[in-house]
Amino acid sequence: MNRSVITAALCLSAALFASSTALAKKSQPQNIDFGAITCNEFMQELAKGSSEDAGVVFMWIDGYLSGVSGDKVLSWKNLEKFSTDLVAYCSSKPNAKVLDAAEEVGISE
Repeated sequence: MNRSVITAALCLSAALFASSTALAKKSQPQNIDFGAITCNEFMQELAKGSSEDAGVVFMWIDGYLSGVSGDKVLSWKNLEKFSTDLVAYCSSKPNAKVLDAAEEVGISE
C-alpha cells in the first residue's frame, strides 16, 4: 500500500474513534449520590427519565436496602409496592433524603 492510503486510513480511524468516544460520553447518564439527593430532586429526576430508567433506580435502591438488611430475595410484587410507597413518601416529604425515605418505607415481606 502506498503511504498516503495508510495515512488516510489512520486519520479516518482516529476520527471515528474520537467521534464515538465523544458520543458515548454525551449519552452517559449522570451519577446519582443517593446519600445526598433529596426526595424532591429524586422526584424531578424520575419525571425526566423513562420507565426503564426508573426501574433501574428502584432496583438499585432495593439492592442497597437488601445489602443493609441482609435480605437475599427479590420479590417483584414487593418491589412494585415499595416503589409506589417510596414515591408517595417522597411526595409528602420533599426535603427528606432518598435513602432515609427508602429505609423508612422499607420493603414489606
